[in-house]
Order: sequence, then structure tokens, then C-alpha cells
Amino acid sequence: MRNLLVTGGCGFVGYRLAVFLKDRGYSVVVMDNLVRRGSEMNLPRLRDHGIDFVHGDVRNMEDFAHLPKDIEVICDTSAQPSVVTGYCNPRFDVANNALGVINILEYAREHKCSVIFWSSNRVYSADKINSFPLREDSTRWHWDSEAFHLQSANRPVAGFDPDFGFSEEFSIDGGQRSIYGLSKAMADLACQEYATAFGVRTVINRFGVIAGEGQFGKSDQGWVSWWALAFHFGWPLKYIGWGGKQVRDILFVDDVCRLVELELEHLDSIVGQVFNVGGGMARSLSLVEATALLREKYGREVPISVDSQPRKADQIIYVTDNRKVQRLLGWCPEILVDEGYERIIRWIKENEAALRRLYY
Repeated sequence: MRNLLVTGGCGFVGYRLAVFLKDRGYSVVVMDNLVRRGSEMNLPRLRDHGIDFVHGDVRNMEDFAHLPKDIEVICDTSAQPSVVTGYCNPRFDVANNALGVINILEYAREHKCSVIFWSSNRVYSADKINSFPLREDSTRWHWDSEAFHLQSANRPVAGFDPDFGFSEEFSIDGGQRSIYGLSKAMADLACQEYATAFGVRTVINRFGVIAGEGQFGKSDQGWVSWWALAFHFGWPLKYIGWGGKQVRDILFVDDVCRLVELELEHLDSIVGQVFNVGGGMARSLSLVEATALLREKYGREVPISVDSQPRKADQIIYVTDNRKVQRLLGWCPEILVDEGYERIIRWIKENEAALRRLYY
């Protein structure tokens, strides 16, 4: 399958994926509504790589009429990505992240396309994720393995292992997943239902934090890049809840692209699968640790403030258990946090003038 559509293809992940796959011989078309500021900067870069662009919005079924008729696989990276925004306007999240996916699935059903869907770890309930025993040290929260094993001796927890993190078997029941997470869960389940109800060939990737060069980070989304941007330009940072010691595993975008290439190559054998995909324990990082790392790299401080009140649906620790995708596809992340930050810093320096115009 060589003819691909990347929805949201002018965004950070979509653009990088489109270029990556084009360079590997795929015919790639990008569709994007260009609403997110900065996404228009990728248009000339797409043209330079010979990638066709369709100005369209996944929320409008009419816009799909402008696509070529030979699309074989849709890589859906389109989304409203901010966890915070949805509380102000739930309809916006649901329209973008759930109803838009219904349009994609309907198009795929009619045109016999396969769909690789960008889901999220936010489909899981923060209430459940935060229910496991914890211990605190000077830079991060940890799972208390001994207390967990005592607690779960007579009550095993499917999908969670404190040595590996959360797998696909972890329940998506419960609340406090955020409106963004709700919209992603709706789309995730829609992909699964269309696979069984209509035979649409779907693969679902529940990604953790994705980062890398080219990401226009903000405090509420893309925080890994935002931390580097703040240190570069001297902007203030804020720890919101948990003393800045909440932990995420970081997956860099080149590793995402390698995964999708493998999924395309082995699509027939993984249709219908759901994968939890992230950086894993070795690439986990707290906000406090990110600050220390950037302080060392830049040799300076930035103002840090602390808000003790956590955000709604914040997860104290989320780390991805990658063992299923590793077993079925032989994939595992390669880029470590230090190398990933070096790439981000180099990109910021090379694009300082454009970034300054974008953020000021």
C-alpha cells in the first residue's frame, strides 16, 4: 500500500510523518485546515518534498471530495491537541477529535481505505491511574512497587505493572480523563466499532507524550519543547500541581515515524490491533528533571513559579508499557531524552528568528 493521506499533515507530527514516508517512496497527500498558528510554515516545505496539499477540514465531509481517488491508507494525525482547551468548549474537542474521525471512517468505509489512528494515553482515567501507591523523592514521584504488590496480591490489576507502566489491557472505564481524553476515547472506540461492524481496517496507537524538533510547544500542549523554548528565550515556567514532580515518558517523533512505517509494512497482520506506544521507563521525565536538564544545557536559570493545585484529570505518573508493539512489530524507541533535547535545541537555534515572530 503506497498511496497515503495524512490528515492534520501540517501539524508537528503529521508534517514529519508525511516527509518521512515520502522520502521512503510512498505517494503522500496532506490534508489540513491550517487553523493552528504556525502550521502554514510547513506548506513550502511540503511542496519542496513533492507532497500534494489539500486545504480541508475533517469536520466537513464535503472537503473529502477534493482528495485523489486512489488513497489506500489514512494516517489520522488531525486533532485539537490541548488537554486544557476542552473544558472551555467541549463541543470543539468532540467535533474535532471524535466527529471528525467519524467522517474519516465513513470515507474509509466507502473507499476501502485502511486507517491508522492517533489515539492517546488520555483515554485512561486519571482517577484509576492515580490510585496506585506512590513514593516521592527530590525530583519525581515513583510507584511504590512493594506497596502495590502487597495491595494487589489478592486483586491483580490488568494492564498495570509498576516496572513497565500501562498496557493496552488497562481499563478505559472511569472519570477524570479530560474532555480531550473523552473525545479521543470516543474516536478510539469508533475505530474499533467500524472495524467489527463494517470491516474497516484500523490500527490504533495510544500515544503518550510526543516531542521533537519542529514542535511549536505551549504550556498546555507540547511541554517538552516548551521547556526548551522557555530556556532559550528566557520565559518563565510554572509547575502546576504535584510540585513539578509528575512524570511522563517521552517519545520522539522520529521513533513515531519508524513505527508507522513498520505498521504500513505489516498492516495485514496487525489490522484491528490497539497499541500503547511511548518512550517507556528509560525515557521518563518529570518537570523538575526537565528544568535541571535544560539549566545544565543552557547554563542559566529561568523564573519558576509553583501552583499547588493540580489541573483537572492530571496524571501523577504515566509511563507506557510497550511490550505488545515490541512483540508484534519488533519496534522499540531509540532516541533518549538527552539526544532528543539536543535536537530540539539545535532546531530552536536554527529557527530563532521565525520562532520569535511566532511567539511574540
